[in-house]
Amino acid sequence: MIDLGDDIKLEVIRERDNPLIGRKEITGYLHHHAKGTPQRYEVRRRIAEIFKVPLEVVYVRSIQTEFGWGRSKIEIHIYRDPKRAEEIEPLHIRLKNLPPEERKAKLQELRKAKESRK
Repeated sequence: MIDLGDDIKLEVIRERDNPLIGRKEITGYLHHHAKGTPQRYEVRRRIAEIFKVPLEVVYVRSIQTEFGWGRSKIEIHIYRDPKRAEEIEPLHIRLKNLPPEERKAKLQELRKAKESRK
């Protein structure tokens, strides 16, 4: 179990190195008893600190909370190169992993670009 702080712990179920894509794939459980599901950006930031990698190479793919258990199944990708991460991770995953204020600004920018094409 890896302590992420604020009574949140990461239990790694599977850690796989994928050399073809250039990333580490982690599947596990986030234990957050008596608390709500942690925000994706906070988990991403803490994972980057623990694994001592830049924030730009860490992407939380999914967090699925199990009702009544105080735990969530989590899937994380840690890339070796930020450029490779941008090539592989879909836009919606990259947007979900942004800080809330930055995500809001980026979504507004994308909406404006979409409206101007009409």
